[in-house]
Parts: sequence; structure tokens; C-alpha cells
Amino acid sequence: MKCPLCNKKISKIIAHELRDGTKQKVFLCERCELGMLDTNVSEDSLKKYYSKEYRSVGKPKLSGVSGPAELFEIYQEFQEDRLRLLAPHFGKTKKLLEIGCSSGMFLYHVKNKVGKITGIDYDINAAAYAAKKCDCPVYTTDLDETPLEKESFDIIAAFQVLEHVKSPVRFIKDIRAYLKPGGVIAIEIPNLVAALLSVYNLPFYKKFFFHKSHLWYHTEKSIGKLMVMCGYRGKVHYVQDYNFVNHMNWVLNDHPQPDCRQGMRAPVLPFCDDTPIIVKKALQNFITKTDKNYKKILGRFKMTANLLYIGEKISNKYETV
Repeated sequence: MKCPLCNKKISKIIAHELRDGTKQKVFLCERCELGMLDTNVSEDSLKKYYSKEYRSVGKPKLSGVSGPAELFEIYQEFQEDRLRLLAPHFGKTKKLLEIGCSSGMFLYHVKNKVGKITGIDYDINAAAYAAKKCDCPVYTTDLDETPLEKESFDIIAAFQVLEHVKSPVRFIKDIRAYLKPGGVIAIEIPNLVAALLSVYNLPFYKKFFFHKSHLWYHTEKSIGKLMVMCGYRGKVHYVQDYNFVNHMNWVLNDHPQPDCRQGMRAPVLPFCDDTPIIVKKALQNFITKTDKNYKKILGRFKMTANLLYIGEKISNKYETV
């Protein structure tokens, strides 16, 4: 395979098996620290997969498949970090586009913080739900197939999307064409050196992390290099969505919790009804502080579950990259 960032042939393999048991290799470019799935999937196949099949794999609960309403109710609760980090760029005159908006959980929170919101998602049902819930246009085609005007957006966000696209370079360049000069891009991706993968000895998690929906696996170095190549300057922020208790569940059981909400909410201990209030308070304060400190440590060592790159579009000389 060749790395799309340095165009060099790569041979290092970091995984041989995916989450569903499929024997498939994941390669790593050691120069760019970019991981890539060994696959030749086509653009059309990807669009079909994400419009109809993806939610049988990409779901918040181990059992069943969540529809648009349930996806919204679950994930709208966990937008705090994105909103906080993008807050300096919001404003009543700003136009924001979210690519891969799903059921509108981020758009719903941001609709009163900017002047106009727009979404894009291949999942027709999720897109329809988002459009109604957020009272905004949501398209179900590629960006260049929409009627949206180029250089018309102040902010374009794509959370947990870049790892799914056929060509990350083309995807980021396409976004650039729709940003105003100096416009802001926000790209959130899973972190290839997240603690559960790089710190703890968890054989099952090492398979669980890699799956057929993720074609690319980024680090701070790889996302930084990609964004510079495509004409942006910015900063990587370290975002840890899952809590300390979730990580201890993995450490002890090497298996996920049945519902993502357990791991993403602030941790709450399961006290007996007759536990004295003073004891409850002391123990709850302990776990709350521990969770906060744990996330700080992961951020300090750049081992959070996600990376959030926020940058601005710079000189037009990059348009031909």
C-alpha cells in the first residue's frame, strides 16, 4: 500500500483481524503515523453502505439497531466538548455546515449560536429526522452535488467522519472550497494512540478498535500533516468522551459496556438505599475527581480517545495541492 500523505510504499502491519472477526490487515505509515485498512472499496459501495447498512455496526448499544430518534436522544447529550472548543468561532452572522450530521445532535445545540445551519448525511432517515428536529436543510449527497455555494460557510464540521471516507486528502480539499477565506474547519477523529489501545494489555480491544467502517487511523502527526497539505493552520485538541469507570471496565473485563451512555456520562456509583449520605457524598466526590484527573492525564500524554483538529483556511496557493 501507499501512504496518501507521503506517497511512500508501506509494509508495517499493526492489525490482522477486525472487530467482526474478518481477517484483514491494517497498515501503518511510520513516517506519517497514519494507519490504513487494506481495502479497495469503491465510492459507490461506501455511499450505499452508509445510507442503509452502517447502523447495524455503528451503534450506541451492543444489542439491536438504533433509529434516528434514539440516536438523537443518546448522542445529543454528549456534545459539550465540541461546543466548548468551537465556542470562540460562533456568532449570529456565521453560517455552519456539518458533514455527517446523523440525526442532528450537534446541529440542535448550535442552531441558536450561529446564524444559519446546514447538514449533510448519506443516511436518508437520519437526514430527514435532523432536518425536522433542527429546522434546517440537510442533504444526502456528496458536498459537490448539493446546491450549496462555494466559499459560503464560516464553519464546516465533520465529527467522526474522516476515518470513513475513500480519500482523506480529497475530502479535506473539497471542504476547503466551501469555506470562506479564513473560515474554520473542525475535524474529529479516533486517536490511534488512545490509552485503551496503547497503554493497557487488552487483546479483545485491539480487535474491537479496528473495523471495516474505518478506513483510516490517525494520530496528532498524521492529521496535522494532512491539514497542512490541504491549506489549513490550526491545533489538535485532545478529547476524552468515555469516563474512568468505562476504562476500568475494559481493564477488568476486556469487553465493552452494553450501552455507550454508561461510559460517556459522568460516572455515578451504585449505592445501596441505606448508605449514609455522608459516605455517598465522599465516595461520589472521589470518583468524580478521579474521572476528571484521569482525563487530564490522558490529555497530557495525548492518549485521549479522540482528536479534534480546529483550524482556519489559509492562502489560496493550496488550491492546486
